[in-house]
Amino acid sequence: MFSLEFYKNSALDMPKRHILTRFVRDFKEFTLPMIDYAHYTVPLQTANSNGFRFPGEYIGQYGTYEAIKHVYQKSALKDLAKDEHILVNKRYFASDMEKAIEGVRSSFRASNNIDPEAHAIFIAPGNEKNEVEFCMENLRKGVKEFLLKYSAPTSLSPNALPLDKFVTIISVQEGSDGEAWVKQYLSENQWTGKLVVVTDANNAHFDAMAASDFGFVYDGQMVSSANALHLPVNTMINMRMH
Repeated sequence: MFSLEFYKNSALDMPKRHILTRFVRDFKEFTLPMIDYAHYTVPLQTANSNGFRFPGEYIGQYGTYEAIKHVYQKSALKDLAKDEHILVNKRYFASDMEKAIEGVRSSFRASNNIDPEAHAIFIAPGNEKNEVEFCMENLRKGVKEFLLKYSAPTSLSPNALPLDKFVTIISVQEGSDGEAWVKQYLSENQWTGKLVVVTDANNAHFDAMAASDFGFVYDGQMVSSANALHLPVNTMINMRMH
């Protein structure tokens, strides 16, 4: 978030601040100094008594649908996933998804030699070359600093887990310029800790999200998928500059 104080007495125009969120119906006029525009996934927008509606656009829930359908198809719920829709139980949907996600998590970790107790960090640096160029170096340094601080033997905590209990999973789009750039970058730069690279082929990125504990995502569509798979994410969304 940009500092309002920095731009108050500056000749520079503050960049527009966009947010990706589920609901925008509760955003009022007093939210505008902090957020300029909202991209929301639930199409409920209520006007104030004075007719004010917060500026934004409904972007749909395609990513959520695809992620849930994938989990259904890889679990005992597969018969509920149809060609054009999925069937959900209002009462048991949350518990059904929890069980199904846990199954996908266990399967992915086993196939990639990730300890069930390890902490997995999911990273989606984008699909375009300019996106991954913007993200990768900062993410590499951030993960390195995080692991040096919280993993043994470099951590000052006596209860710190060893480095092999942490893993980074990087997701790229198969065949994209971003994938080529990331692979070249990783061949030239050392990554701290265990590293697994996946693509969207066979929806492996959904499996990776289900198997991870938190993530950094530079893709608004993938954020909704991560939310569906109960993955806490720090979103890195392009700020539209004006």
